Amino acid sequence: MTALVWLRSDLRTVWHSPLAYATDNHKQVSAVFFVTPLQWQHYGLAPIKLDLLMRRLLALKAELSEKGVQLNLIEVDDFDAIPAALKGLCTEQGITHVYCNAEYELDERRRDQEVKELLGAQQIKIGFFHDTCLVRPDHLLNKQGLPYKVFTPYFHQWLENVRGNLPTPQQWHAPSDSLNFSHSLTTDSNSLTCWLDGSSKDWPCDEGDILNQVQRFLTDKVNDYGEQRDFPAQSGTSGVSPYLSIGAVAPAQLAHEMLVQYGPELLEGQGGAFVWLRELAWRDFYRYVMFHFPHVCRYHCFNDKYDSFAWHNDKSLFDAWSQGQTGYPIVDAAMRCLNATGWMHNRLRMIVASFLCKHLLLPWRWGEDYFMSKLIDGDFASNNGGWQWSASVGTDAAPYFRIFNPAAQGQRYDPDGEFLLQWVPELKKVPRKYLHEPQKWPGASGLDYPRPVVEHKQAVANTKERFSQFLDSVKSSK
Repeated sequence: MTALVWLRSDLRTVWHSPLAYATDNHKQVSAVFFVTPLQWQHYGLAPIKLDLLMRRLLALKAELSEKGVQLNLIEVDDFDAIPAALKGLCTEQGITHVYCNAEYELDERRRDQEVKELLGAQQIKIGFFHDTCLVRPDHLLNKQGLPYKVFTPYFHQWLENVRGNLPTPQQWHAPSDSLNFSHSLTTDSNSLTCWLDGSSKDWPCDEGDILNQVQRFLTDKVNDYGEQRDFPAQSGTSGVSPYLSIGAVAPAQLAHEMLVQYGPELLEGQGGAFVWLRELAWRDFYRYVMFHFPHVCRYHCFNDKYDSFAWHNDKSLFDAWSQGQTGYPIVDAAMRCLNATGWMHNRLRMIVASFLCKHLLLPWRWGEDYFMSKLIDGDFASNNGGWQWSASVGTDAAPYFRIFNPAAQGQRYDPDGEFLLQWVPELKKVPRKYLHEPQKWPGASGLDYPRPVVEHKQAVANTKERFSQFLDSVKSSK
């Protein structure tokens, strides 16, 4: 019996259930990854993320080869072409079993259902594992047997599940490299390199380097994560999200490594490691929402009454936001950093998202798409959930009347302007007192920096009034 491991968003060799199961139970094992340029274009994926993905595939090719598994690369247009291509590969190579990790987005689930039916008709078995999340989305329901809509009660049950079911590495370890695999597929490296543009060169892509980065964070930084994670000028975050987004590291491995270092008290709500573990729960939660409420995968608000909310349609304001020219320094610094590096600190993501939706009243979907087109860690579920939260239209969302003050956020989280001045050098001669509100500085007229595109207090008042009127109209229509 010959097995094929179908790689998707799980580009690693360790803590990989399909790979471990295949090599444990089959003498002949190969792997495949489908390059889908039109699908990626439809999703608007950032070039820097695709560059990281391709560099990771090149590294993964060598890592799999050391285990006796050779990687095959097949380019098709989109998901619609994958079932037939996979069936043809299985038929050509005499493959009897296909193993892969489940994905929970709507398009991916439809693709997998078609594959399951097509392969089943050919008597080819396909097995789905669930390494994508720490806790499978179909394992948690409330007391009424319904899916959770709020994070906190979900998190409580999620934590109980993790306490009782967190696996050990032995469940993922593949057998020794001494196995003799007589059947193999080849990878055309030239097909991979033609996608590379070098934009992700500052991010390591070898499995060992990635895991070393994780270990350094857990050893040196995670204890202070709760206090330092909100300050963009500090190196207080893990930098692991790009690797989670392509599956170069498994969430279960991250949780396990934390348990090894910090013991059972990790799960008791103490310290920076617990705060970081909670972030892994948020990642699971947004996938959980997609799985149980698939309408969010189709540009719909989780709270669907807001689908008819009338956002503004001012392209010039969006251009000012996206290019970092709003006149709000912390917003502009964050957006310029994103445009230049493909990365944005999480606190800044909340600030700029709130500004787009609550100050400019522009559609959250515009921001969601822009982030995906730029972020190296662009992750559909987390990005969608975060934007809906910021716009007050999603699950467990911030109330519409809770609106970030960009100047106050900047003063609190970048008090000396260390991050700000890195990206908005026009303000270097502005006294610290005025850095986050330079228009109040007496010398502001001499600055080569835009005036604020909206006035904070008036914008906030307008947003509150618009939401209040909308909700009143919804009530009166019932």
